[in-house]
Amino acid sequence: MYVQVDLRTPAATSVELQEADDFRAFKLVVLSPDGHPDGLEDALRDVGSIGPDGDVFLRIDAVRRLAGGTAEDPAWTTAFDQMIDYARSRGWVAGDATLRAHQELRQGPV
Repeated sequence: MYVQVDLRTPAATSVELQEADDFRAFKLVVLSPDGHPDGLEDALRDVGSIGPDGDVFLRIDAVRRLAGGTAEDPAWTTAFDQMIDYARSRGWVAGDATLRAHQELRQGPV
């Protein structure tokens, strides 16, 4: 599962959850037209923040919200909670509210 931020069209920046049923990995994928994540901090305003080391801290409730109707499935919720518990055991959950994710920057046209 990953959160994708599309910065290729600044006027229509989107933040979406992709591969919502893959609980084996978690990251932030940034799509950029020029290889620079300009505007990322603003795009993440409602879902998380960027740490000083460049990793991103995404609010767990925001990830659930991005899952939309999928999050209403009890099996999905159980698997998601297990993923969060595993992340917590590895020190990847800050407090109880945010999940640490590394950034993967992808450059390409719109």
